[in-house]
Amino acid sequence: MAHFTLIARINAGDGRFPFVNVQFTKTHRPIPIAGATYYLRRSGGARTPIRIGKDLAAAQAAFLHMDDREILNEVREVTLRAPSNKSVGSQRKTVVDAAREYLERSKQKSRKTYIGYRTAVDLFTHSCKKSYFDEIRRDDMLDYVDLLRNCKSAKTGSRFGESTVFNYFLKTMVFLNDRGIARHVTKEDWVQKKDWPVNVDKRNKNKKYSTYPEEEIAALLHVADNTEEALVRFLLGTGFRIGEAAVAEWSDVDWGEKTVSVRFKPELGFKPKDYEERAIAVSDTLLACLKKYRAIARGDALIFPSPITGTVDKHLDRIIYSLIKKANRAGYVVRKPRKPCHAFRVLYATRRHQKGVDIETLRQELGHSDISTTQIYLRSADRKSDGHRERINQADRFSLPPASGLAAQTRGKLVLFSDFALREEQFHSRRSEAKLVTNPDEVQ
Repeated sequence: MAHFTLIARINAGDGRFPFVNVQFTKTHRPIPIAGATYYLRRSGGARTPIRIGKDLAAAQAAFLHMDDREILNEVREVTLRAPSNKSVGSQRKTVVDAAREYLERSKQKSRKTYIGYRTAVDLFTHSCKKSYFDEIRRDDMLDYVDLLRNCKSAKTGSRFGESTVFNYFLKTMVFLNDRGIARHVTKEDWVQKKDWPVNVDKRNKNKKYSTYPEEEIAALLHVADNTEEALVRFLLGTGFRIGEAAVAEWSDVDWGEKTVSVRFKPELGFKPKDYEERAIAVSDTLLACLKKYRAIARGDALIFPSPITGTVDKHLDRIIYSLIKKANRAGYVVRKPRKPCHAFRVLYATRRHQKGVDIETLRQELGHSDISTTQIYLRSADRKSDGHRERINQADRFSLPPASGLAAQTRGKLVLFSDFALREEQFHSRRSEAKLVTNPDEVQ
């Protein structure tokens, strides 16, 4: 049985027109490539790709509705059919075949992500009692959740936690939605939100990330050399993840706009988390430090290449660890967090929020898809700092006006009350006199 991959032919700008795999979002929607021409490539047999054209929507439709029994030379018009619980026998797919096709496409993901999806889908296919994909119903998913809760980890020998159960269940739902489960089952027969396992990560509102106090940052900068100072200020000034900082290039820095960008870099095997490119406004201090550092930088491409290989490497944490040891040897006290580079990212968020940057702007700059994650970062601020303690003290202070001022206000109120009473007495007196004049007989 043939399997197809969606690819694109791009203009590399140097006379070459290579084929690249089309990247997909986490909801399995293809990400457009400017100026690209889309093709379908079949695995096995003839390797000549099938040209679709420049329309990504048509390419996606052809990709999803490709019949495995024939090779298309042109895009066929896709006719939308009403949902049906029964399919033609020749077009029915088994659960195993649907899983195999999906995992073949998922190889385009990073290795760690692919392994997670493969484990979840394999668990589902082995536990599902239905032979055909269009027979899957709500009861099968409930049985699958029960299976996940009773599975044991191969490493620890203990049962899956609720977080692991939720992650595997969510990956399985992505697989089912991608293969078009909605065409075969009605909404009433499918799983509802109440059937989903608990997402422990979102429920845990007390989760906090480690960060650095201001005095520790000052100590690190005091003992750092030019490269170490540039790295510390870069992580502090951009809030980049460690993977984003490792592939940061000088071409990502816009000196005029004073921004640093995160973008796709297929040549380095890097794609932004959640496929979201972004540009972060940076300070003049960081730009001045980068200009100074560029004069001694090793290469013209990567800003922080590996000192050993000169390429992308997981070396940034090692640089920060070495800097922390240097500061401690110099007599300072600097703690060593479990994720030293990530601690700068948390500090980036907390300091900017304290200086007035709104949380939605921070969410975009940090590249978070969910604002609740940004809120967790902000709760990680050092609550024992002198500044936070002073804000707490000011919030509980209620100052009384001076005694003289209070007495003057009281006297003023008494005078106003006396004037009002006098005017009321005069009003009643005049009214009585008027009554005597208009009714002289009543006086007797």
